[in-house]
Amino acid sequence: MTSKSTHRVRWFPKPGNYFFIVPWIAFIPWYGMLVAMLVCWAAQGHPIYWFMHTDQFPVYISDIGATNLRPLFISCAGWQGLGYCITVACEYFQRAGRWPFQRGLFAKTTSADHGSATASTETIKSNYRDVLLSAKFLMPPYYTRHERNCIFAAFVLGLVGEVCLLMCSIFSTAKFPHVHTSMVALFCVFMFLSTCCLMAEYYMMGKHYAALHPLASLEERQGVKTSRHKWVGHSMNKFTLSAIAKTLWLTLALVWAICFGAIDDNSISGCFEWLLAFWFGVLFMIISVDFYLGGRYKYSKYFHQVTDFQGYYKYERLVPSVLQEPV
Repeated sequence: MTSKSTHRVRWFPKPGNYFFIVPWIAFIPWYGMLVAMLVCWAAQGHPIYWFMHTDQFPVYISDIGATNLRPLFISCAGWQGLGYCITVACEYFQRAGRWPFQRGLFAKTTSADHGSATASTETIKSNYRDVLLSAKFLMPPYYTRHERNCIFAAFVLGLVGEVCLLMCSIFSTAKFPHVHTSMVALFCVFMFLSTCCLMAEYYMMGKHYAALHPLASLEERQGVKTSRHKWVGHSMNKFTLSAIAKTLWLTLALVWAICFGAIDDNSISGCFEWLLAFWFGVLFMIISVDFYLGGRYKYSKYFHQVTDFQGYYKYERLVPSVLQEPV
């Protein structure tokens, strides 16, 4: 094997699963639509359409979407919206062991040893790694119900927001300007809230994993059992870094969205709208990285060294209730 191929294997190991492809399938057609709209508008000579009131360069996405490219606008907006909802649902599925709104769990261990009534509690505590490896989670399970609720809320809020985007493309700005503008505003609000939930989920998971991380000191790992409001341990883990990336993404998106809505110059406002439209795809890229890294957690350098997840909801459910220590 050449040094080049060795380098590729080192930095891009085989994924644990292929869910990380889902976000790309969701947003690439969206990028294709944006590029196609710009190309068509340029090929037409940068026209100012009949329903527009002022000259501007560039025109708004919705202006091009209200022309003969309306079917493209509707179909790609719908595809991207469906893709976002499926993407968030996939995270829920990988961490919870079931789809949103689905009853029951399939995250059951296959090891008869750990499920036997004769096994001691201490044995199970010392073998959390084996219990976890035998469970059918595709990404590290959430630590508390709060993280689960954040993923679920992100799914519901994203669903509402993406329906608003679809309505925005259906009710064109040429014929229904007021409805169109209202749907754009609602889309921005609900997607902002959905992203906030994803951000909060990763901050909480990063905080909890930091306290359990093998690089955390013994005092920090012991302290978390009595004072979980403190952020201790190895704080710069992959969950926290993802949360920071989402925070930066959302901060820039918020600033640009304010500029898009507040600036009176339609040309400058249009530039910010196009910037936001392309920036939206970066969120899917961040989620794709989350899926890729999360899918490899069973091969992680540190995750398998965590031997005690006591007190964390999803991990505690891997231990048979008959073996729980008395309160």
